[in-house]
Amino acid sequence: MHQAAEDRLSIPASSILVLLITLVVVTPLAIWRMAQHLASPTAEVITLEDDGERFRGHWKVGKVDFVVEEGIDEPRSTGTFTLSVTLPPGEEDETVKVVIGLEAARDGFIEKVLFLDPDGDGICSATICIRSAGSGSYLQILQYTLSFEGIDSEGTWSNLTAIPEHLSVGYIGHDTIERQSEMLVRTFPIHLDGDTNAAPSAGTRSLIWDFHSRRWRPDPRK
Repeated sequence: MHQAAEDRLSIPASSILVLLITLVVVTPLAIWRMAQHLASPTAEVITLEDDGERFRGHWKVGKVDFVVEEGIDEPRSTGTFTLSVTLPPGEEDETVKVVIGLEAARDGFIEKVLFLDPDGDGICSATICIRSAGSGSYLQILQYTLSFEGIDSEGTWSNLTAIPEHLSVGYIGHDTIERQSEMLVRTFPIHLDGDTNAAPSAGTRSLIWDFHSRRWRPDPRK
């Protein structure tokens, strides 16, 4: 028994400290610095309709057209939305455009759509931000990332809604999200025990989305 205890792996406290600093400070800072050197194609608004009854938007981002719209005759508090992506002709076939159409569920109404190109390949991802209709006013964040390969182009959905447990302390909704450079920045008020929904008392927390590890991290600028 004594020998087994001696054979256990021992990790120096200094190594644990270095790892902690890397996760909490260095990685988010590297994400922020890298984003300063990237630039997405400009998102041109072709049409944008949001009259309180139904959301529909059409954007041209570089050579790609995006159309996002809520389902017809659906309540704004819940339902579906569609995303249509029209790609330019590929190099081998200069007459045929590629159109990708998708439908997804929404728990709330579409508040905004953000476009950014975090990997610098010239093709933007579309981030659909959906606001819940309840008193918590929570965000549902869905992202569509496109792989442009001519007629074989396809994309993938990612759900960016969840916040890691250690960063969600005091979170009860009312979050906002915006694009800053090539970063997604999410901010929310921090509630303490006893705070009412409308009166948080512990300031705010700011997070940035790590596109590599697919998770929210602390904003190193705050």
